Amino acid sequence: MKTYAFASDLDRTLIYSHRVLDQYAYEGEYDLVEVLDERPLSYMSVATKKSLQTIHQSGWFIPVTTRTTAQYERITFFEQELKPEYAVTTNGGCILHHGKPLEDWQAIVDERLRECMPVREMLRAISELPVAAWVKRTRTAEGRFLYLMMKEEYLSHIPLAELKLWGEERGWQVSLQGRKLYFIPQPLNKWDAVAFLKDRLQLEYVYGAGDSLLDAGLIRQSDMGFAPRHGEVLDFDPELEPTAASGMAAADEITASVIEQMMNAKKPSIR
Repeated sequence: MKTYAFASDLDRTLIYSHRVLDQYAYEGEYDLVEVLDERPLSYMSVATKKSLQTIHQSGWFIPVTTRTTAQYERITFFEQELKPEYAVTTNGGCILHHGKPLEDWQAIVDERLRECMPVREMLRAISELPVAAWVKRTRTAEGRFLYLMMKEEYLSHIPLAELKLWGEERGWQVSLQGRKLYFIPQPLNKWDAVAFLKDRLQLEYVYGAGDSLLDAGLIRQSDMGFAPRHGEVLDFDPELEPTAASGMAAADEITASVIEQMMNAKKPSIR
């Protein structure tokens, strides 16, 4: 019986865009793992791919992402070379089991979302903020949360600290990832979904990893958490210990560390 799991964020933790690859030089080999409209989007290192396959064989590998289910399904590595039995999408709003949403988790999420401002009302409130003038496109994620594609020239002007406080007053969390400004209801979070699976699968130990503020709970509440050195989450929680490497090399470091920890945990104790 598998009793260990690696629950990890994807973008900027395990997979990387050209933009990030250019920012943090990587000397190893990497493969294309996501294409949209014949346009290459994301890459994963060969070393990380091999590590994930090893983790999958000896424990549970659970992708945990803010991506919608449709966006998650674009990642070809999870179809061609490794098929996780469980995956968390939509920032914890959906748990997939063999590609199908778990209905009992959906019911729990629906009940929790009644506690905060509805998506339509939040969208209307955002449209009245000064930052709305800097928005290129607005998207809703499966009716669960919002993200704004910001005009690149205004990224440095976004009053993120003020927006976070504004969002908290309405029961929402705010995070800027690249050009995407996320507005997500507080009850919608990655760790609660992972905790649900921890109980369901009777896991003894969960390793968690992520780079953004939306991953903070996952990193802190896992039995052992990892944050890449380039991660936004480190700006808000200086007590987290970062990886030695940045960029794609951080993914190699994290997954190798998880394998080492899992192997050591399974060794019989010497009396």
